[in-house]
Amino acid sequence: MSFKELIDYTNYKRLSSIVRKVKELRERNILWGPVYTLDYGKLCKNPLHSLMCVIEFEKDYETIIEYLKLIEPLVWVYRVLSSHKEVLIAGFLSSDDVAVAALLQLLKDNSIIKDFIVRARCHRDVEECPNFFGDPVPPLDTLYDPCEPPDISFGQHDTKWNECDIRTLSYLCGGYESVKLVEILKKERKLHDRVWKYDQIKYSYRKMIKNKLIERRYYIHPFPLEQCADFFLFLRTEDIGLTLRILCNFAKGGRIYREYSLRGDWGLIGCICHPQFVIDLMHKLDQVDEIKEKELYHKRSFPPGIRYVGEYTEFTYYDVDTQTLEYPYGIFKERVKEKLESEK
Repeated sequence: MSFKELIDYTNYKRLSSIVRKVKELRERNILWGPVYTLDYGKLCKNPLHSLMCVIEFEKDYETIIEYLKLIEPLVWVYRVLSSHKEVLIAGFLSSDDVAVAALLQLLKDNSIIKDFIVRARCHRDVEECPNFFGDPVPPLDTLYDPCEPPDISFGQHDTKWNECDIRTLSYLCGGYESVKLVEILKKERKLHDRVWKYDQIKYSYRKMIKNKLIERRYYIHPFPLEQCADFFLFLRTEDIGLTLRILCNFAKGGRIYREYSLRGDWGLIGCICHPQFVIDLMHKLDQVDEIKEKELYHKRSFPPGIRYVGEYTEFTYYDVDTQTLEYPYGIFKERVKEKLESEK
């Protein structure tokens, strides 16, 4: 939505007032973006998943990150607040979930990490911005209410993507900060000696938007970010339909940013909220008999939030001829083994 369109939805009469208010929201860390979400189904012909790996460790944090980076592509890490053990959540893109789990098992067998859990997302995320007139500590008494969850299935690969498309995509979907097309042009030239024309980058961008490979998203926080709590909640019931309904209704209408998805037979909801909401959340969920298992992962430091570590390399192995993205896990395994051997 453009600034001019916003005038029709607000009481402001001048465009300058809208521009000033948006600038203020950015300065107060309430508004972020735009960033772009990716439809993995439309990207390539082979299945591609987003993995969340909960990793328990005892070694130095940066040492763990060094090893995890050998398993490409490590996209982001999220340090978890815990009083009795060291935990982080790592996000990977995966063309072979079993191979990723085997590499993490290799790290566990060599005492680099203590334990791990892998949960794959095979569907789209659903995002909901906060209702600024809603309760900052919303009740959880409507979890079973009838609702119609949106379609969360990925699309189908129906567009041939070229090298310029994929390179542009790497920057648009890499990290959590906005990037301008002219900046992509400059980075490609400076870092990779690729000489694109601006019109090529612009065409690729419009092509991806038109064919729904990417979708623009803004993060709208319920309060200035430094005043918020941030957590991931996994939950499981005995019926996936009920799980999806609980996700759909969880804190709905509250002054809270939330996004949810299915991870196998688990539901996942991520929230940015008032810290008060988290205090007795698990106790409230204990009263919900249908929830058989649940796990809460509270972010350790906020800001800076989730740490992007992908270095814009998530799509390096994309084959434009076959329109597939398959990661060479055998090479990653050898890298891990070499590092293990060198540190004996």
